[in-house]
Amino acid sequence: MNKKITGRGEGVVNVLKSDSVEKLGEDYLEFGIDTALESGVLKDIPFVSSVVGLFNVTGTIRDQMLATKIIKFLSEISEISIDERTEMIDKLNENDKFAGKLGATLIEILDRMESEVKPELSARCFVAYAKGEISFTELRHMLHALERVPTFELAALEEFSKADINESLKMEEPTLLAFVNAGIGQNNGGLDGGAILPTKLCKLFVSSGAVKA
Repeated sequence: MNKKITGRGEGVVNVLKSDSVEKLGEDYLEFGIDTALESGVLKDIPFVSSVVGLFNVTGTIRDQMLATKIIKFLSEISEISIDERTEMIDKLNENDKFAGKLGATLIEILDRMESEVKPELSARCFVAYAKGEISFTELRHMLHALERVPTFELAALEEFSKADINESLKMEEPTLLAFVNAGIGQNNGGLDGGAILPTKLCKLFVSSGAVKA
C-alpha cells in the first residue's frame, strides 16, 4: 500500500473520529453533496476540507469522483455519534483486514464502487456494524456483495429479499443471475431446475437497514 493512499487514509480516519462528520451530515441534508462540493461550503468544515483537498489536488476526474464518494460515505455515517464511530474504528483496527490501515482500506473499497450511490450504502453497513447489528464477517461479506451487484439492480433488492419461489420465477433472469453473482441469491436445487431465492446475506441488507425497506 503506497504512502499516498496511507496518508489519505489517515485523513479519512481523522474525520471519522471528529465532530466534523456531524456538520458534514447537516450540510449534506441542506445543500446536497454535489452542490456543497461545488459551492465550497465544505471548506469551512475542519478536517473535511483537508480530505477534499487531498483528493482534488491533482484535479483528475478519478480523484474528484473518489472525493465525492468519500464525502457521501462520511455524511451517511454521521448518523452515529462520535463515541460510536471511535469505538467502531478501534474494533476494526483489531482485525487483520483493517489493522492499522482502516482509512486506506476504506478508500480502496470505495474506489472500487462503480457508482456514487454505493458509498452511502457502504456507510449504512458500517453503521449496522457499529450498532452491533451485524458481525465483522457479515460486514465484509456485505461490502463484497455491494461491490459485485450492479447499481441498477439495487432497486429490486428489497423486493427480492422477501421473494418465495413463485415470486422469484416472475423476476427477470438477468437480475436473478446478478444477485447470484453477488452472493445474495442462490438456486434452491429443485428437481425441476429450481428457483433462485434470497440468501441470508440478502435479507441482512434489509434487516440491517443497509438497503431501506
